[in-house]
Amino acid sequence: MFDAAVNLTKHIGYKNAGTVEFLVENDGEAFYFIEVNPRVQVEHTVTEEVCGVDIVQTQIMVAGGANLKELDIVQENIHPSGYAIQCRVTTEDPKQGFKPDAGRIVVFRPPGGMGVRLDGMGHQGAVISPYYDSLLTKVIVKGRTFKQAA
Repeated sequence: MFDAAVNLTKHIGYKNAGTVEFLVENDGEAFYFIEVNPRVQVEHTVTEEVCGVDIVQTQIMVAGGANLKELDIVQENIHPSGYAIQCRVTTEDPKQGFKPDAGRIVVFRPPGGMGVRLDGMGHQGAVISPYYDSLLTKVIVKGRTFKQAA
């Protein structure tokens, strides 16, 4: 999939951060192109973990005038390694049809350890407003194998 995404974006002359999406068969052998999104999406953390590039930081530095070669980011040197899985922790209430929930977080016990990354604002005592997206924290885990990541 990585090679297919690179080949596609090179073929169309795409020169920006973006997301190429695929569907994968249950057996993992076949995959199918869905779309290219010309923006960094919430799942970018998975790519960052397996490719070793901070996409958001890189995009900000390029916007400030740097080029990828100066940042030592060359496509030929990017080699995906391992597996990453992202889970979203939201403030939605399944008893209310997954309607966003609001209030103060009384208990918050985030996971941790090697291969665990948290992106978000969840913490004990935080007050969650009903007026924004219900995404609280993204939990991204990485392992050498899919089983280790899971």
